[in-house]
Amino acid sequence: MTKRSLWHSGLAGLTILLMAMLMAMLTACTTAKAESPAPAAAELAAADAARAAGAATAAAGTPAGSATPTPILAGEQPPALVPTPTLVGDGSGPPPAGNPAAAISATPVYSVSYTIQSGDTLYQLALDYNTDLADILALNNLSDGDTLAVGQVVHIPLDGPPAAGETSGESSPPAGPPPGQVNGIPYSSFVILPDNVRQNARAIYARGQELGNNPRAFSKMGDSTIEPPHFLTRFDSGPYNLGDYAYLQDVIDYFAGSFGRESIAVRRGLHAWSVDDPLWADKTYCQANETVLACEFRLHKPSLLLIRLGSNDVGVPESFRQSMGTIVQYAIDNGVIPVLGTKADRNEGGDINNAIIREIAAQYQVPLWDFDAVANTIPGRGLSEDNVHMTFFYSHDYTDPTAFQTGHGVHNLTALILLDELWKQVLQ
Repeated sequence: MTKRSLWHSGLAGLTILLMAMLMAMLTACTTAKAESPAPAAAELAAADAARAAGAATAAAGTPAGSATPTPILAGEQPPALVPTPTLVGDGSGPPPAGNPAAAISATPVYSVSYTIQSGDTLYQLALDYNTDLADILALNNLSDGDTLAVGQVVHIPLDGPPAAGETSGESSPPAGPPPGQVNGIPYSSFVILPDNVRQNARAIYARGQELGNNPRAFSKMGDSTIEPPHFLTRFDSGPYNLGDYAYLQDVIDYFAGSFGRESIAVRRGLHAWSVDDPLWADKTYCQANETVLACEFRLHKPSLLLIRLGSNDVGVPESFRQSMGTIVQYAIDNGVIPVLGTKADRNEGGDINNAIIREIAAQYQVPLWDFDAVANTIPGRGLSEDNVHMTFFYSHDYTDPTAFQTGHGVHNLTALILLDELWKQVLQ
């Protein structure tokens, strides 16, 4: 055999050998694929289990960031990150539309609404609500020099969710029937409204409506025993809890804005005779030669006037009687129902001034708020160490028995009851 023939024979054999080896490799791969378990099915089963565990954790309320993240399989897209909105505004609804910054705010903003009354300043509102003036200005888009208008509504920022009664005035528990008594004293013993008084009060009220008085406004007149923040003020700003007297919320809503307003006619050391002296009027708000009462009526246009005088009128019973008569007649002439209140103290050395107050109420046929009749049920007649000013009750929570053992606690409650009776029996 020639050399060329041997070379061709060797090449053919090598080709056959290579082909045999390639067929063997293909056969081995096919066999291995047929014998191995499917990895995709195992991965999917594990992923489903992980998802189920993650859903159970979320349903149980696991805080954000503490749960094991759900695995993402090849070919899947990660879920979109959607921020959880935070309550803003008054803390009771979703964030305002078109304000993405508010939607992801970490801190809710709470506020209460307040209607501007004559004489109000933002600085005083900041003090009353224990907040910063700058925060009020920012929340209302106001500048420090802006002028406020009577009737304008501003929003007062709060540090947290409004307490019971702070925004809507609602108190708990829900309103039931009127208890009809305070410390065992029936309403009729301290709210004196006989038929002739009701008829006369209606006539005064009708006259006031002709003169343009506000049917939903009342004013206060008196000395330091009723100055803010102790007398009625909290029923505008909250918080408070009326307890069994929750039905009084309706009259609080009706006269909203008058409870917390600082009256021009409330002055420390005020006597009955000084009410008619223009020197006692605050010239920041009052006109030249205008008395405290004339100024208050002009600014607030009330339909009712709560009068608490007599603690500073010592040793002058006849002067007190004459001055009280003048005050009552002035209110009647202006269509404002005068409501005379008795006092717990005996600063004049006896009870002569309370006797005069009762006489004037009967003589002019006007309502009498006889707080003195209830003061006997309070330890120390509800008086502090000076025997003139009343003991404080800061919480205004009438589910607390302390409310009925303090001067201001009972004083405020009986004043609310009086306003409610007048509203229902005279103004409606």
